[in-house]
Amino acid sequence: MEKSHLHSRENDRRKRFAGFTLIECLFALMLLSIICLLFSASIKNAAAVTRQLKKVKEKEWHIFVIQLENELKNCYYERTQANKIVLRNQKNNKPIWIEYKLGKIVKVENGGYQPLLTEVEQADFIEEGKAILIKVTLEENLNVAAKWIITQEHENQSVL
Repeated sequence: MEKSHLHSRENDRRKRFAGFTLIECLFALMLLSIICLLFSASIKNAAAVTRQLKKVKEKEWHIFVIQLENELKNCYYERTQANKIVLRNQKNNKPIWIEYKLGKIVKVENGGYQPLLTEVEQADFIEEGKAILIKVTLEENLNVAAKWIITQEHENQSVL
């Protein structure tokens, strides 16, 4: 009986003084500070990665504009619709169109299509007098625009 009475007193004393030691608290603070440092470094790194991705998207846009200019070089302009520019090939007089579909801007010719720009959220082709305004929203809400001026060499002079 005396043993159980001593045992319960010991348990009461442990319950009363239960807690963390100073070393355990310092260790927990050290772990917390390391976690906070790693978290802040990852946030800074994410911002740098986002800036780099935006630059890559802008480069892709500029490459698209140059490629589009080369694609339109040997074509006559016919008309603009909601999501496409309709052209006619000067060499074989067949229709060609540049259109936005399924998240891409593509060139459609002879039943096949060639992707010109991918990862597009929205694209609008707007006719403004003798020019076509191309407004595009790329992923991550990057808005870009280009204007294609229809010169005399791009106007269809022949009577169909």
